[in-house]
Amino acid sequence: MTNLFAVLIFIFACAAPSGGAEFDLGRVNAAAIVSATLPPAPGPGLPFRVSSPREDKYFNAYVLKAIDLLYSKYGLLGYGVNADFTHDLPYHTSGAIRALAAPRTMCVAAQLEIILTAYEIYGRETGDYSVYAYLPKRSYAGLSAADLKGHIWVNPKFKSYGTADALINFGMGERRSFSELEPGDFLNLNRNNKTGHAVAFLGYIDSSGGILPGYGPEVVGFKYFSAQGSAAPGRGGLDYRYAVFSQFGCLKMPYKRDCGIIYSADQKILNAGRMLAPAYWTGTRPALSGKAFGETALDADFFSGITTDD
Repeated sequence: MTNLFAVLIFIFACAAPSGGAEFDLGRVNAAAIVSATLPPAPGPGLPFRVSSPREDKYFNAYVLKAIDLLYSKYGLLGYGVNADFTHDLPYHTSGAIRALAAPRTMCVAAQLEIILTAYEIYGRETGDYSVYAYLPKRSYAGLSAADLKGHIWVNPKFKSYGTADALINFGMGERRSFSELEPGDFLNLNRNNKTGHAVAFLGYIDSSGGILPGYGPEVVGFKYFSAQGSAAPGRGGLDYRYAVFSQFGCLKMPYKRDCGIIYSADQKILNAGRMLAPAYWTGTRPALSGKAFGETALDADFFSGITTDD
């Protein structure tokens, strides 16, 4: 019982939002956190997670279907930091969200494209198109504090350090610590070379790149899906990577690697969360309004798209 209590205390501590001064995404002090240790694995007799998420409460199944569809139809068409979507994205009866510099894409745009593609699949399979009524189309095209896109593009002034924060800010998601992640969750990472990335989490990996059934002592990183690489078709765009935490070096993997990832329980550095199913969206809106907050300006140097094996 003592061991169980200790594990639960640790998990809740990791899941708590961080406070303090505003974090500068482009200037991570790697020396101060590169030695951070991953959370311990659950003790004997405990499951990998405190509880299994109810399938009907979360949108992970549709996120994973969207990833499969996008990779098969639009994978590796080139990375462009000034691009967004691989193609125009339909918004039900409100017309399309126009793509800029298609078919190239980039990482934060890839996460929004995944979400909008998941909407399409969900609508077709369930007949429920309420996902499109929750926010107006402009929220997926604008960059203000009132727009979901402005939060997914990452803006500390909006209290958004990643896709997870964006979804939480709009009542569409829940916070998760790294050790609680499930395939189809969202993660924003920082590297020790002062760059970062927005990705969809697909599973924990061991030191040889094997996919693990859940969080445990063998974890050295994770597999993800996003947009990265060069502008050349076949060498960049929507694709998979194996991310390795910096304390493990740059281990040999069976797929392209993304090394130097900083592990931290601080959600400003390793931002993680899960998208709720539409029936559980709360109607919350960001407590930010007015022109004083401006619009999100993408940090092109930070989101360069370059990973270890590009």
